[in-house]
Amino acid sequence: MIIMCFSADAGAEISSKNTADSDKMTIAFVPRSLENPIFLDAFEHSQKKAVDLGINLEWLGSFSFDSEKQIKIIDSLIERKVDGMIISVNDTPKYDRIINRAMEAGIAVATFDADAPNSNRIFNIGIDNYEAGKVTAEGLLKVLDQKNIDYNDPDQELRTMIMTGVKGALNLEKRINAFLDTVADTNIVIEDIVENQDNVNLAVELLEQYVQKNPDIDIIFFVGGWPFYVPAEALPNFRNWAQNGGVAVGIDIFYDALVLQDRGLIHYLVGQDMATMGSKGLSTLYNYIKYGVKPPEYIKTGLEISNQENLDRLLRIHQPWRVK
Repeated sequence: MIIMCFSADAGAEISSKNTADSDKMTIAFVPRSLENPIFLDAFEHSQKKAVDLGINLEWLGSFSFDSEKQIKIIDSLIERKVDGMIISVNDTPKYDRIINRAMEAGIAVATFDADAPNSNRIFNIGIDNYEAGKVTAEGLLKVLDQKNIDYNDPDQELRTMIMTGVKGALNLEKRINAFLDTVADTNIVIEDIVENQDNVNLAVELLEQYVQKNPDIDIIFFVGGWPFYVPAEALPNFRNWAQNGGVAVGIDIFYDALVLQDRGLIHYLVGQDMATMGSKGLSTLYNYIKYGVKPPEYIKTGLEISNQENLDRLLRIHQPWRVK
């Protein structure tokens, strides 16, 4: 089995299959970016599953999210005639066209994490993103109750910032819409939606700048865990904001995020099962290609909740990521 995990820029040429393994099935995972560690669980578990299945697995992507670079990577996989690919994409006509071109070329395509439902992709595997946004908003209301903060007082608005990735990501839009629907009858008012372009470093920078300029913001909803990969000491403005009564909730559970929660910077987290997206996504596409087993169009993976009641247990379960 070959594992290829690297940053492919716009002009990069991706090598062809190793001739020694040319008789093996080759399936490529194409995450939205390599810099976001949230995809590491999918990588690790798809790698283990590929060993079990005896196939070539390739893990390809640009370092930071760039739709043009990602589309070029997908295009190169079509030219190489890989057997299948599992990709995390934006819901745009450009992605629909490249997915459909792959399918027309006889390459089986599935999506994980972020979907392109208007394309001809075979299936999508991931969480119910609307449910994730709803559960996060419900968790926020519980935290506000615990802090005796009235979210029904019409005379006192709770000013809220939402941090998201990029426009056009269907998974993120569904999370935001569910959050807004759930708090619609409260005094929670959205002041700003900040886009970090799916860039971890930019997310940290934007967060620090925002709370410095807007220290009176009451709530922050993180649609994903982009700025959670650094220690509390790297977020001095955000730390001061939280210590002064700010309430933060978000989606994505991993060790670093749980440590921030333990330090009191985050109050409620909802996690997604990237491990299952990796292993089950790969085995499902393998069975479709090799045996013609048609999967359901949507394969739902579960949610995980982190609050004060189970934080200690989750800290023992989730381990820091190690790059080998």
